[in-house]
Amino acid sequence: ARLPAPPTSDELLTEAVEEQRPRQKRLALLWPSIFDGRGPVLLFPYTAACGARQRNIERAIEVEAEGPRLCYCHSERVHQYNAVKNVMRLGGFHPVRPDSAQWTLLWSKQTVSDTVHCMQSSQRTNHLVGSRHLGRKDLLWRHILNMQRVYGDEFDITPPGYILPRAMDSWREERRRRPEKFWIWKPCGQSCGRGIRVLPSGVSEKDEEELRQKKGIAQEYVSNPLLIDGYKFDLRVYVVVTSMDPLKVYVNDEGLVRFATERYSESAETLDTRTMHLTNYSVNKASPAFVQNQDGGREVDSDEGSLPDEDGGIQASKWSFAELRAYFDRAGLDYELTMGRIKSLVVKALISVEPVMRSDWARFCKDEGAGWAARGRLGAHRFSCFEVYGFDVLIDAGMKPWLLEVNVCPSLSSGSRLDKRIKTKLVADVFTLLGFAPPPGWAALRHREPPAILELPADELEARAEAMEECGTLEEAMATFDDAAWELVVEDVEEEARSGGLERVFPTAHAAEFSRFFEAESYCNMVLRIFHELGGPALFSRTGNSELLPPWLPRRTSSSRT
Repeated sequence: ARLPAPPTSDELLTEAVEEQRPRQKRLALLWPSIFDGRGPVLLFPYTAACGARQRNIERAIEVEAEGPRLCYCHSERVHQYNAVKNVMRLGGFHPVRPDSAQWTLLWSKQTVSDTVHCMQSSQRTNHLVGSRHLGRKDLLWRHILNMQRVYGDEFDITPPGYILPRAMDSWREERRRRPEKFWIWKPCGQSCGRGIRVLPSGVSEKDEEELRQKKGIAQEYVSNPLLIDGYKFDLRVYVVVTSMDPLKVYVNDEGLVRFATERYSESAETLDTRTMHLTNYSVNKASPAFVQNQDGGREVDSDEGSLPDEDGGIQASKWSFAELRAYFDRAGLDYELTMGRIKSLVVKALISVEPVMRSDWARFCKDEGAGWAARGRLGAHRFSCFEVYGFDVLIDAGMKPWLLEVNVCPSLSSGSRLDKRIKTKLVADVFTLLGFAPPPGWAALRHREPPAILELPADELEARAEAMEECGTLEEAMATFDDAAWELVVEDVEEEARSGGLERVFPTAHAAEFSRFFEAESYCNMVLRIFHELGGPALFSRTGNSELLPPWLPRRTSSSRT
């Protein structure tokens, strides 16, 4: 093989100049607190390449990210998402190796007990302990079924099912009783449509014996889906949970509408046609009929984009929620009512798993009686973990939404312009929502202390909740709020003000509709429910009922949102 030519004198000179040229300084944006006396947090802008309309950054302060570094670790056990890495870079973060402990954010496949033991109080990771109770299809059905036994039809949010092979006899009897029904069998821990089968009630002995050898769930198949131009579709709804106690839930304003690529038929002869009955992108992307959504690299304001043309033909196999809203408007369907039902479904599903997730958290912290008050060995606490879920929802012809499954690791890959815009914006909104504090040395900043509520033991929190329940009115209950409770309120107001395209769905002014579903409403949940029922953030405005607020609270200085 021929050796490469040695560098010329000009090339050597160019390299020398490059080495002497000062490195470009990394900049970051800080979002000042909307309250007096509280420090700023990092603001993560949308990348120019994603095509999203930039968030409000008028109040942001640009600083040099010099001195102490903020670092993140993107685990090699999970797909390396450009959306995460690019947004982190814009926020002033530096990547570190998986074997490093010098991270502020860990983006991984799951949170294990070793992670909780080694986390410091300032570190965050992207999975809640116990999320498998949502992500595993058998466990999710078991928890929702438990709620149905208590609350009946109020938890009729997912198709009824049978966990196999344990419930094989019961499933066989139900098929005998309802021979006209179709069923969908799903393996418990798979994703991307792998292993899913749509079956008639008349399952052959061979198929039944095969299913008896596997762990899965057989659910009633929703055979009357809402169709668009004859095609079945489902919704990928992005749900963000910043903590489980207090439970704080957001739904992204954008998501994905995923179409099957063959027109729907109820005929039993079509049940093996996966590209007709399954809407998973992984199933349909290889179909010759799949049409990529070009998106134009911009957000859709009206009936532009990929809606059916005048002849009724679907123009893309994946839509945004904005395109779905435009279609609903043209078809005379109520988008807001439908999304309201979906948001209710989301909150109910999360409440159904709260007891087991609380137990798992305390077990990970080796303090099983402490519940959410448990702490890790180095300071991990109830706010150390957050989650971005992918709720898959099907709408039937009667406009009722059905929860199909919950993805604990929803794909953030940017396979199209549409995906890139929606997912990059989502990641930036999530990181801004979390409220990362800049390190000392970036600017002359007031340091943020850990929330005082973290110092209260479980028995003290329980006693406070019992005392609050005895109050005759909401106003009397609010009068019992102390420094820790009001700090929880102020942080709640600040967090929602930097939520970007994420809509708070719990707690809100209507939190009481859901609080009765908790196994036991915690003190933290009570505090925020009472605050929101009495007016929420509006209490801090000039027109709010400021008499309910103690005079020593920090003054709200801005009504800006980002």
